[in-house]
Amino acid sequence: MRFSVGGDSHGPAMYGLVEGLPAGFPVSIDEIDKNLQRRQRGYGRGKRMGLEHDRAIVKSGLWKGLTTGAPVLIEIANLAPRSEMEMRSLPRPGHADYAAWTKYRLDDLTVYAERSSARWTAALVSIGSIASQMLLKLGIEIVGSVVAIGKVHCSIPESVCVVARDASPVYCHDPLASCEMVAEIEKAIDRGDTLGGIFAVSAFGLPPGIGGYGELFERLDSKIGRYFMAIPSVKGVFVGNSDVSLPGSQYHDPFTVSDGRVARRSNNAGGVEGGISNGQPVVVVASVKPIPTLGNGIDSVNLKNMNVEKTPYVRSDVTAVPAASVVGESMLGLLLLESILEKYGNDNFDLLKGRLENESLPCWNDGLGEKHHR
Repeated sequence: MRFSVGGDSHGPAMYGLVEGLPAGFPVSIDEIDKNLQRRQRGYGRGKRMGLEHDRAIVKSGLWKGLTTGAPVLIEIANLAPRSEMEMRSLPRPGHADYAAWTKYRLDDLTVYAERSSARWTAALVSIGSIASQMLLKLGIEIVGSVVAIGKVHCSIPESVCVVARDASPVYCHDPLASCEMVAEIEKAIDRGDTLGGIFAVSAFGLPPGIGGYGELFERLDSKIGRYFMAIPSVKGVFVGNSDVSLPGSQYHDPFTVSDGRVARRSNNAGGVEGGISNGQPVVVVASVKPIPTLGNGIDSVNLKNMNVEKTPYVRSDVTAVPAASVVGESMLGLLLLESILEKYGNDNFDLLKGRLENESLPCWNDGLGEKHHR
């Protein structure tokens, strides 16, 4: 399975393309649109989200609502006009402006915002929603939650109440922390500042044995790092418990037996060991930097005349951590589905589902390893 996104931030539309999906799966466009709307909301979002009305338009890959095995292409129209019309030569610290100019050498920094804008994540969420729908039919649920904005933090939960999370204006499962996060955002608005934070995404119900160690990017955790670092503004990714100051006797998850099956007493590994899922929930924690466009500006250098100037305000968010958590759900869904299809095949969804459900947990004395002991 492969996926990609295209389109310019202020072009006609954004496009999401996913190849290698199994045939015969009924895709819910309403579910895609619901996730697109979640991405647009969240306290601290900018004016553009009030101008866009994201809806998924499937251009190819479905027949009577079912996947056909052909590439699925989704279009999302851009409605908001560009907020700046003049050529821009003043780079914003923290944005792609300056670094991209040194590489591509086009003398208008506005060009680089078209691709480095987080607008393309709408296309990613559209195809990621299809992946999440498929995973849910396979018994795997993906849920994200904001766990920090600015200086306000709360604990990463073992499970997330989706109703409580969705009732929060910042998509936080903790009602008290949610109120404090909103107050933190309001202070930043008054200062003309922006805020970063942390979100966590968990996948529940993933069977053990997904991923592998044969190739570097067959490893589930290396895929997580690779794909999550592609999300705009994400600066760090951790799988499981990030408190590595704990000694091994407290950090590693002891084995036990529950109802005749192997179980664990904790999940500090975040569901991945040796690049392979171990049957525990997969937990991904991502740090998001503050938005680089500040209401009060920040010192920069005008590339035209090399004068130090304050950056102008360009229509932007105060924080995008809640939206990033929705993007994280889609990214985790895509990479997990990719790994599942690598193991079980991608011909037909019902066949895939049957293979996954019929695979039994390994037994030490099942005879498969006998020839290695002779």
